[in-house]
Amino acid sequence: MHRFRERVGLCATLVLCVVAGCGGAPTPDPGEPEGGRRTSTTADASARDAAVTWANDYCGAVSELVLSVSEMPNIDASSPRRASETSGQLLEVVVGGLDRTVDRLESLDSVPVDGADQVRREALSTYGGIRERARAVLEDLSVAESAEASRDAVSAVREPLDDIGALDLLEGFDAVPELREASGHAPACRTLTGADPAPRIDSPGS
Repeated sequence: MHRFRERVGLCATLVLCVVAGCGGAPTPDPGEPEGGRRTSTTADASARDAAVTWANDYCGAVSELVLSVSEMPNIDASSPRRASETSGQLLEVVVGGLDRTVDRLESLDSVPVDGADQVRREALSTYGGIRERARAVLEDLSVAESAEASRDAVSAVREPLDDIGALDLLEGFDAVPELREASGHAPACRTLTGADPAPRIDSPGS
């Protein structure tokens, strides 16, 4: 499974080049306004740029969770009390990353690509659901008084972590050709994917 690491200095430049055919200027089709093809090409290029920008913003949102996972503290199992305390600290970091991911996904601008908004809605449902489960476990940790309750809460920490480990960070992109192509040009998406076509986050201990 691909393991994500912070990559420093990654920079990708999208170059859109329209190459004219050889042998002189093409003859406009009858009835086509002069410059009509250029206008169409410019519009296509603008739409591609918009899709790349949207994909980059989407992947930037998901990167908030990836970063939080890389910053998770280890669980100290030296005593039940320390296990509970450090499990709570770990979940606080994860919930913070999920908060930022959800906030940024909610603020994404619309893009004229069929299927993009559906990808965003499904991502919000997925990340929001994991966040709520993590918050519930964090609440259980905070109110656990007996040793048994504390052990149960610590054991439940694994559940949202496994959910995160099973995520495909670009879920839905392959079903939308424009987004699949755009993700290949978006720096934030290229950081996520690396050499893995279905990027995932390893959960601790995997």
